[in-house]
Amino acid sequence: MKLAVLGLNHGYKFAQDSKQIAGVELVAVAGNDKLAKQRAELLGAPLFVDYRDLLETCELDGVIITLPNHLHEEAVRLCAEKGIHVLVEKPIAATVTDGEAMIRVARKHGIHLLVGHHRRFSSKVRKLKETLASGVIGNLVGINMMFTLAKDHAYFAENWRITKGGGPLLINAVHDIDTIRFMTGLTIERVYASSQNLIRKNEVEDTASILMETAEGPTINYFVSDGVPAPWSYELTTGENPKYARAKGDCYYFFGTKGSIAFPSFTVYTYDENQYGWDHPLQLKKMNVQDNDPMTAELLHFIDIVKSGVSPFVTGADALETLKVILAIKRSAEERRIVEI
Repeated sequence: MKLAVLGLNHGYKFAQDSKQIAGVELVAVAGNDKLAKQRAELLGAPLFVDYRDLLETCELDGVIITLPNHLHEEAVRLCAEKGIHVLVEKPIAATVTDGEAMIRVARKHGIHLLVGHHRRFSSKVRKLKETLASGVIGNLVGINMMFTLAKDHAYFAENWRITKGGGPLLINAVHDIDTIRFMTGLTIERVYASSQNLIRKNEVEDTASILMETAEGPTINYFVSDGVPAPWSYELTTGENPKYARAKGDCYYFFGTKGSIAFPSFTVYTYDENQYGWDHPLQLKKMNVQDNDPMTAELLHFIDIVKSGVSPFVTGADALETLKVILAIKRSAEERRIVEI
């Protein structure tokens, strides 16, 4: 199976992992900066500065696209026209129009389109989904979420990350929104958001506070900031990516009629049936979950898709629903009003 990786920031891990999998050949990579050149040399893979030249030159079965968001539509279209299956990084696109176009062109040319919401492959995320469905905390009433950390200064050297189409809402919050949608099965139908650029003063937000209402009833409160020294984010608390220094704590809290649960510590709080209420101590227990590497699991799933034709676990249509929520949040913050989805 012949693979190529377009983009060597987030895509570097995919490229590294692919070289360790029997029956998979990393044919080439694409990137246009000094870091990409260094990483291509470490991988021992030909480097194309323009990914279009790579697609024209190489014979491929699958392509992993980790380019800036606004390039996703073009890259997927070029792959589809050549009959190449695609794993495209989240968000599916920068706009709903582009996302819809990607879904259409994949269908037209009969290729599989997998969207890289890799957290859906996490053993922790799947266990939380199973736990909520089991009724351990009763009926879900509400959720509190946080994405709070400080990215290094060099991260913002790439212009696309600090201009329209970038920012933590499209780059990071899209992960959290998709994770919550997957864990709970809730349909987010209305949002109100306030965003600021108090930290870096760039064109895009660096902080936002969001209230989400669902068709099923529970509400979701979400605070996001990528410029504050704090540990309460999925990346730092789960320890799933060795790139980040792991921190103790939780980033999601689920409140139910019978109890509450914190993620990723899987700390469950309930009352004894005969000692219910604030006059009595809460009963506390922790659940154990075996760790895994979600990105590697996602790559293995993509390989199965290409080799065996299995259906993508994260379809374009599903990823588009997550994008719609994020874009509604951005619109709400810009227009200072409630936005229906």
